[in-house]
Amino acid sequence: MAELKRRKILYLTNRVPYPPDKGDRIRTFHQIDRLALRHDVYCATFTETASDAARVSKLRRWCRDVLAIPWQKRSAVIRAGAAWLRGGTLTHGAYANPILARQISRWAERQHFDIVVCFSSIMAPYADLVPAKRKILDLCDIDSEKWSDYARSARFPFSRLYGTEARRLATYEQRIQNDFDETIVITQRERRLIDAFQRDPNVHVISNGVNRVETVSDAAACGPVVGFLGTMNYKPNVDAVCWFANSVWPLIHAQNMDAQFVIIGRSPTRRVRRLGRRPGISVTGGVRDMRTHLDRCRLVVAPLRVARGLPNKMIEAMAAGRPVVATASAADCLNVEAQKQLLVGDTPEEFAASVARILQNDDLCRRLASEALEWVAANHDWDAELDIFERVVLGNEPVVLPARMANTPTQSESNVLDSVFGLPTLADVRIGE
Repeated sequence: MAELKRRKILYLTNRVPYPPDKGDRIRTFHQIDRLALRHDVYCATFTETASDAARVSKLRRWCRDVLAIPWQKRSAVIRAGAAWLRGGTLTHGAYANPILARQISRWAERQHFDIVVCFSSIMAPYADLVPAKRKILDLCDIDSEKWSDYARSARFPFSRLYGTEARRLATYEQRIQNDFDETIVITQRERRLIDAFQRDPNVHVISNGVNRVETVSDAAACGPVVGFLGTMNYKPNVDAVCWFANSVWPLIHAQNMDAQFVIIGRSPTRRVRRLGRRPGISVTGGVRDMRTHLDRCRLVVAPLRVARGLPNKMIEAMAAGRPVVATASAADCLNVEAQKQLLVGDTPEEFAASVARILQNDDLCRRLASEALEWVAANHDWDAELDIFERVVLGNEPVVLPARMANTPTQSESNVLDSVFGLPTLADVRIGE
C-alpha cells in the first residue's frame, strides 16, 4: 500500500472548533481530528468568550499551532455597517479582522502550507492570503439561504435588510467557488442550491456523523416527556420552541395533563426562559450530560420553521432511539421517509396529533425508534463521511486509512499527542492580541 505523504494543512474557521458540542463545532472538530492523524494541522480562528482561551489550549492537542484572535462584537458591528455601505455583506464585514489577516500573512511567510481548508464563506477571504497549491471550501449550510428565510419571516425594515444580505451573500458564494479546487456542502438540498443539475464534479456532499450509542434505552418505557434539544440563543431554535409552546403544546397538554415539555440546551434567551413558567414546560439551560436528559424523553420534537443544513440534534436523538416529530422543512434536511423514520406535522393540529400518537401508542413509539436507529447507522457514520472528506482534501493523493478510527476527544487524543504534544507553538504570543 502506498505511503501517504504528510501534508501541512491550514484550517480556517470563525469559531474555535472545540469542544464538539454544537453544530459547527461538531463538524469542524471531527474534520480536524481526522486530518491530524496523518498530517500537520494548523488552525486559525476567532475567540468569542473568555472560555474560548481554555478551548484553544485543548485544541493544541490536535494542531501543530493555533492562531486565535479575539472577536469583539462592538467593533464587528462597526465593520459590518461599513462593509454594508460599500455594497458588501454584513457577514463578511463583521469578520473582516485586520489583525487576523496580518497574522495569517506572516504565518504563511514562515510556513509553507500545502492545503487550505476553509470552513464557511465567512473565512474565504483569508484563504486568499495563503499561496497553497490546493484550497478546499466547506460551505456546510448555505448562509445566503438562511438570510432568505429570515427575510421571509421578519417585518419591515428587517425583511428588506435580510433580503439584501441574502442576495449579496448568494452572489459571493457563487463567485468564490472558482477560487477553490473543491466545494463541500452538508446535504443534497444544499448542493441543489449551488449546483442545480448536480453535474459539477468539484461539488461534494459530505454529511455529519453521529457517535453511536452502545446501550439504547426503551423510549416506550418513558413517561409522557417531550424533549427539544438545541442551543437556545440560536434564532431558529428560539422561534421553534416558542411556536411549539404557544400553538402546539396547549393542544397536547389539554389531552394529557401529565405531559411535560423539556427544553434542553445552553444559553436560553429571556423569551425561552419565560416559557418555563407555563404548565408542563421546563427549561434546563446548559446540562453536563445531554444523554441523561434525553433518556427521560419518550420523543423529541423539531418544530423548526427555519431549517437549513443538517439539524444535528435530530440525528442525535434518533441515534439514542428516540422517535422524532418534525416540521416538513426540518424533515427535508434529512433524506428520510415521513411516517417511517419520523413523523411530520406543519400545522399546530397536525404536529400535536403526531406527538399524541407516539405518547399513546407504545408499538408505534418502538417502531419509529427502531427505524430511526437503522437509518442513522446507514446514513450518518463518522468514519464513512470523514473518509470522503479526506479524499476530497487530498485530491488525487492516496488515502491510507487505519483499521479503526476514533473520533471522540478522549479516544482520539492518544492518537495525536505523541506527534503534537510538547512542540513549541506560536499561539502563546498571539492569543489575546
